Amino acid sequence: MPFSPIRRVIGVCMVATAASALAAPAQASMIDQIIFKKCSEAMADDFKKAGKTPPEGMVTDTCNCVVEQMGKRQTIEQAKTFCSQQSIQKYGQS
Repeated sequence: MPFSPIRRVIGVCMVATAASALAAPAQASMIDQIIFKKCSEAMADDFKKAGKTPPEGMVTDTCNCVVEQMGKRQTIEQAKTFCSQQSIQKYGQS
């Protein structure tokens, strides 16, 4: 017996809902990767302009912090300020 139109619509909706639920983490991960990449590039440019080399792990720690703060719905400026302060505490002035 073929599916009735209602059952078919419900089935399609269920598949679409499941697909979007599975895609959400992948999308968030992609956004996190973009934020991390832009942060790393900006830090590398800043250090290069200052003629300095960042301490080992500083860029990774700072950019991971920015990604985390943005995930908590902080603005980019709030995330940069918070993470810069943490980085200075951990690594000192650079």
